[in-house]
Amino acid sequence: MYSFRVRFTKEQRQKYLSHLELIKGIERAIRRAQLEMVYSEGFHPHPKLSFGPALAVGTASEDEYFDLELTRDYPPEKILESINKALTEGLNVLAVKKILHRVKPLNAIINRASYVMFLRTDPRDRSVIIDQLNILLTSTSVEIIRTNKDGQKVVNIRPWLHTLTIRIKDDDLLELEFIGEIGSSGNLRPDDLLRVISRPVEVLAITRTGLWREEDGTVTRPLDFCDKAGG
Repeated sequence: MYSFRVRFTKEQRQKYLSHLELIKGIERAIRRAQLEMVYSEGFHPHPKLSFGPALAVGTASEDEYFDLELTRDYPPEKILESINKALTEGLNVLAVKKILHRVKPLNAIINRASYVMFLRTDPRDRSVIIDQLNILLTSTSVEIIRTNKDGQKVVNIRPWLHTLTIRIKDDDLLELEFIGEIGSSGNLRPDDLLRVISRPVEVLAITRTGLWREEDGTVTRPLDFCDKAGG
């Protein structure tokens, strides 16, 4: 079997696809492209297809990844072209790279995510909103309440926020650009930033712009690991 890492985008027109719908859509495209996938063994075989960190419904992305195992050693450019022809509009493969060594799963290596978010606000609230967002950078602790299947939990999101830039784009439009932790050590979500705002805002668009690993000041992109033994 032969392993490949694929980088792709999910445009705004497909932002409401759930993670499961995205997986199924890409799986169908690979089948339509007539690329022979490797399947797991057992009573319910499934294709050996693994994705990076899930993208929230309503969020577009410029930098997503999945790993794929195939029965034949197709040229990467053939995989890229074939999948793109079969994908639904709004999903697009940017790069395919053969994995030359055993590598850790995407979710085990990626620990940083960058986002851009556009907010429409009442111009009279703008200064208050900017002050509240700046607290995220000046405070040592910022606690929010998260709700999950087990109930509510108080979490401190401050250690997970690495950078935040606020730009005034128009009288009623703010652009937030930020980098956050993602993975087992913490997970900063775009809506976490909204929880510190006490004024009404309208979220116009959220885009994940990058996924990578950062360690000891060194940045490594997911495709870079394909050439590294033990990566």
